[in-house]
Amino acid sequence: MKNLVLLHGWGADSRVWQRQVAAFGKRVQILAPTIDSWEPVWLAAWLRRLPLAECLLVGWSLGGMLLLQTLAEVTARPGGLVLVGVSPVFCRRPDYPWGQPAAGVRAMRRALKDNHPEVLKGFAHRCLASGEEVFREKVAAFFRPADSPENLTAGLDYLLHQDLRPYLDRVSGKPVIIQGEQDNIVAVGQAQFLYRQLPDSRLYLLPGAGHLPFLTQAAAFNEILEDILRGGLGERGSPTLPSNYPPTPR
Repeated sequence: MKNLVLLHGWGADSRVWQRQVAAFGKRVQILAPTIDSWEPVWLAAWLRRLPLAECLLVGWSLGGMLLLQTLAEVTARPGGLVLVGVSPVFCRRPDYPWGQPAAGVRAMRRALKDNHPEVLKGFAHRCLASGEEVFREKVAAFFRPADSPENLTAGLDYLLHQDLRPYLDRVSGKPVIIQGEQDNIVAVGQAQFLYRQLPDSRLYLLPGAGHLPFLTQAAAFNEILEDILRGGLGERGSPTLPSNYPPTPR
């Protein structure tokens, strides 16, 4: 594949992918847009400019949710798809116990009006697992205090209300799911649900990683991308990794 497309999550910007840009920027074209609208129509229009068959699409968190919905709605098939810390349903529901409490998201939404930089800072720190504190300062810099409260609110509204379960059987290809085992934002159960519902998917659980495995465990994360870019998915869609990062068996 010739293009690596990196989609950030809520409150962040494209700088969050700096370790992937450093690792792959000299070999493939990297496209990492700033998502200014959490609407599938925006992302669909942006993706239409690309030769999708030659692209590895990587979506993190809210960016991955938006990517899933967009690909399902436009029935597009990229060269590869990687979902990082992605939840099909972000907020807990009676029939879906793995999400975050909606009350917490609503509290963040209210707090944005008074001091959205502090809301972003608090969220950034929650993205780290215990033992990843060395990244606190770096992570805070990736979130955008200059982002408008309106765009931040729109992202939280998406997380509050969106249910992607009806879209999952429309996602084509062989998705690779990467999940931190100590993720405080998106529980492991979310990734396991995606894995069961997405045909031919593969799930990699990274021990000790929180919601930012592409930063805190960049070597392991980049090795997965490296294998996909080399065409290492094979018949069953399973990248070849070191034995300490095996795909989760069904």
